[in-house]
Amino acid sequence: MSIVMRGWFWAAGFFSLQAVAADLPVAPVQPVLQTHYGVQVADPYRYMEDTASAPVQAWMKAHSEHAHQVLQALPERAAFRARLEALERSGSDSVTRVQQRNDGSLFYLKRGQADDQFKLMLRAPGSRDERVLLDPMTLRLPDAKSGQPQAINLFSASPGSTRVGVVVSAAGSEDGHLFVLDVASGRTLLGPLPRAGFPNWQDESRFVMSRRHAPGPGRTAQDKYRDSELVLVTLAAGDQPAHEEVLPGRAWPGLNPGRDGDVLVRAIPGTAQALVLVGNGVANELALHTGPWSQLRDPAARWTPVVGVADGVVDYSVRGSTLYAVSHRGAPRKQVLAYDLTQPQQPPRVLLAASERVVQRVIAARDALYVLAREGNVGVLLRRAYRDDAVFEPVALPFAGQVYIDTGWGRDAFAAEQDGLIIGLQSWTQGLRYLRLRPDGSLAELGLPVLAAEDSPADLSTTEVLVPSHDGALVPMSIVHRRDVRLDGRNPVWLTAYASYGFTIEPGFRRERLAWLEKGGVLAFANPRGSGVYGNDWYLAGKGIHKRNTWLDVIACGEYLVTRGWTNPRQLGFSGRSAGGLLAGRVLTARPDLFGAVAPGVGVHDMLRFEAEPNGPPNVPEFGSVSTEEGFRGLLAMSPYAHVQDGTRYPAVLLTHGVNDPRVSVWQSLKFGARLLAARDGDSPVLLRLNYDSGHGIGDTRAQQLDENADTYAFFWHHLRRRD
Repeated sequence: MSIVMRGWFWAAGFFSLQAVAADLPVAPVQPVLQTHYGVQVADPYRYMEDTASAPVQAWMKAHSEHAHQVLQALPERAAFRARLEALERSGSDSVTRVQQRNDGSLFYLKRGQADDQFKLMLRAPGSRDERVLLDPMTLRLPDAKSGQPQAINLFSASPGSTRVGVVVSAAGSEDGHLFVLDVASGRTLLGPLPRAGFPNWQDESRFVMSRRHAPGPGRTAQDKYRDSELVLVTLAAGDQPAHEEVLPGRAWPGLNPGRDGDVLVRAIPGTAQALVLVGNGVANELALHTGPWSQLRDPAARWTPVVGVADGVVDYSVRGSTLYAVSHRGAPRKQVLAYDLTQPQQPPRVLLAASERVVQRVIAARDALYVLAREGNVGVLLRRAYRDDAVFEPVALPFAGQVYIDTGWGRDAFAAEQDGLIIGLQSWTQGLRYLRLRPDGSLAELGLPVLAAEDSPADLSTTEVLVPSHDGALVPMSIVHRRDVRLDGRNPVWLTAYASYGFTIEPGFRRERLAWLEKGGVLAFANPRGSGVYGNDWYLAGKGIHKRNTWLDVIACGEYLVTRGWTNPRQLGFSGRSAGGLLAGRVLTARPDLFGAVAPGVGVHDMLRFEAEPNGPPNVPEFGSVSTEEGFRGLLAMSPYAHVQDGTRYPAVLLTHGVNDPRVSVWQSLKFGARLLAARDGDSPVLLRLNYDSGHGIGDTRAQQLDENADTYAFFWHHLRRRD
């Protein structure tokens, strides 16, 4: 087909789709008025929260089908899809969540080049051979529909590597069912157990987990994650069948977890003691108590407090009678403390004092104490022997970038019985590799598949900048680009940020990004306030009632990219997912003139109604609550849905969401999309791309990821590309 004919073909397709768009159902306005603290708020699409109703079902299906049609017809889409698949299948298999057990066995998830989903793998001690322990697609989950994707959400192996607990869910729902497998035979010993959480092994035959209550009378949608049970599971032995015991964790005196808090208990290896943890929803701070494991079943058990929420402990590790903790109390960039569990009322010792670096993690291995910190946006790993006169010494790494020191899920209670660490290392331009850190400080390749530097073209470069925000605060931003980029103000630039929960975007390599970069596109990653890039104060300055700083920081970064000649408003795009989707929506509504395209993914858009969905109450510590005037005003300010203005010329918008999302209900995107469609001036598209076999993105198959990436890349390129 000639260039002329190809252009005509696209134009014809575009106009036919525009005609289809004209026939799309229009969401009727049915305002619900509420007054909060003297402020009247209108919610024109409250009825869309009932996604099971026939009218809402019909509206969302029609708009989703339209979005898929438009995206499929984009002239760049087929080429992006082919290139993304080629990149995905190039180089090596994908490996994640590497977990080492006491005997040296390695458990991990792997998706081979010919696979569509991750499988649980085992590599025996001293061997390079591996075998499949579980392919989640071979299971038959209760109530799962035929053909729906099934994924491993969590797994944990027993300390002696004889058993492994695996939590599997279908269609992105994250409604996990726990299976316990015998490692030697692969036989299922127990399961499926519904509504199961992470299995914390105490020994080879017992583990503790949290379990959600079953839906039923007296339990609303908002109660889904509340009042979780603490359950001790004992596997079958001899003539004794497997059995469960609901422990009185929530009733133990002095813990006071509240309905949204969780109580967990872990045995301290090598002792007769237990560690009891109390968390509050998504809050980072923990309360820790200790006491004899033998009183686990006693509803009147008295646990001795070691750390309270006010102590600012956000990470910990335990070895024998010493608790090592990362705390931000009196140290915004955090420090490492040591508590004596035999004298928990004594003040802790400071092992690593606060400094300019940001302390992130601590792991007490058998040979030494390891601390992960960040200098700027680069990870540094420190090691300290268990001598009173020992000092922290840096571990020499092959290159600078992002470092992982706990590559499985959660905090490994059995690290104290293992020498050294398994670490992950990657940068913006070098792929993730797994290394074994030996007790002598040397590093060795683990022999797992590596997404290595050869996957990344040598002509890539990263420019690190500090951007003055509205109040003078300097916001760090990483700009990844080809070395031959010209600062002529005409580059397609894709900016992204997250900035909630203290999460920081660190240097990480993803093969699919090459599809954008090799065409001359530029990627920019910002860490506004609300992230933890500069520690706890930076995080708090973008949290709750201070959330305004987050989107103003992003706007400052966008303006910087324009004024410094990287791009112009027509060629600047922004995306974010989940809480980053909230940010994308708020950036869109605050400065629609600054962007040519915006793509909020699985975003929270109506913050005044967030508490009405199942995952809302646990997130109150992060965002606030409408039950207080201060909380209401903060939520109103950050809510994208509340700030859509009629008659505004909005840029192109792509809203993506999985219909089965358990973390952010799909109606968040439905309401925001309907409001944007009704308010916009002009014909810039507002596309609602839904996936009926997906949720928050957790557990999506390779095909699902490729299709969404292809749609998003093509959407941005189509709207941001150069038009020389």
